[in-house]
Amino acid sequence: MATKTWKIEKDLCRCCHAEGAFDNLAEPRTFLDKVEVYSDMLRECLDIDIPPVPGELCAITYTICNACIARLRDACNFKKQVQDCEQRFMTLYYKNAIQGLKPATKVKEEIEVSIERPQSDTEADNIVLKKEDEDDDDDHFLGGDDDDGMSDDDLPIKPPKQSVSTMKTRPKPKPKPKAPPVVKKLKPPPKPKKKEEPKPAKEKKGEDKPLPFTLTKNEDGSQKYSCNSCEKHFKRRDLFTQHYKMVHLNMKHPAFRSCHVCNAKVRTRKRAAHMETEHGIPAPSCGACGRKFAFPSEVLRHQKLYHMGEKNYQCDVCDLKCRSVGHLKAHKMKHVPDRPFKCEVCQKAFKWKSGLDTHMMIHLNVRPHVCQVCQEAFVQKSSLRYHLSRRHPDVV
Repeated sequence: MATKTWKIEKDLCRCCHAEGAFDNLAEPRTFLDKVEVYSDMLRECLDIDIPPVPGELCAITYTICNACIARLRDACNFKKQVQDCEQRFMTLYYKNAIQGLKPATKVKEEIEVSIERPQSDTEADNIVLKKEDEDDDDDHFLGGDDDDGMSDDDLPIKPPKQSVSTMKTRPKPKPKPKAPPVVKKLKPPPKPKKKEEPKPAKEKKGEDKPLPFTLTKNEDGSQKYSCNSCEKHFKRRDLFTQHYKMVHLNMKHPAFRSCHVCNAKVRTRKRAAHMETEHGIPAPSCGACGRKFAFPSEVLRHQKLYHMGEKNYQCDVCDLKCRSVGHLKAHKMKHVPDRPFKCEVCQKAFKWKSGLDTHMMIHLNVRPHVCQVCQEAFVQKSSLRYHLSRRHPDVV
């Protein structure tokens, strides 16, 4: 069976197969002062990995159109909305700050019904006969002789009356026995309840506990979450929550992730080897250096940073260009005179926490770097290198 050839003249959207001038899935884009990477958004929000194909088709087939970008943003915003609402609901629930309104109960009053005994058939017949006699008397009074000389032939002919004896002699069907009437029993009125004395309200735990952040609103309507522990600022509540858990509560990211084929827990750095050895699926690799990665987006990021030399983040002070936002923040610390991390023993200050941790090893006499020639130990690896160059130049 012959297959049709698909000729692609422009960029191809991998989400709807539209053609045109579109954005790359792995390139970071700025939207409303927020950096977006569409491949990461697809993976985090929808759990979908779109790998780039190698060769000439890589650039023109790894794109996404504007319509799909708008729908992807809506999906991410909806997911964030659900997470924020659920977090707020559970927070109020555990603080016992949610109360439901109970509907008022109505008591129905029962009406006493009195049932009269029905009349017998003989009494009914006597009433009918008495009524007929009265009607006959009225007719006789009205049908008397008039002065006008009206004869009896002009009067209307009346049917002959039946006697009471003939009516009584007719056989009557025997009445069926009727069930005795059911009389509802009235319930006694409810006894008045004793008024209970109100109990003293218990103090709820956690109500007076202060929040770990301070919320401020700017003039443009945006919000800012400031951490009360380290005075860092965040634009969104979820970013502050992630910072507070990872930095101040020491809750690290999960070291293992589930494989989408066999659901096995694998470390991220060993995912490429797991896919090749267990499932026979080739791992995404760089065509220039042959390095393997866990996800295709990491290959594209690696090629841009290390092989293409892209540096899109520039310092405002010295115009130095950096590869990522993290590198730029670390570089800007050189221009800041503040040293927030101080040693409690000798009051020496450092710009980075890693420098303070290394300095504390001196006071604790922790020397992990040992010379293999003279067994002399050092705190820093640079000190060991200096020692080898001065004392044992032949080893170096």
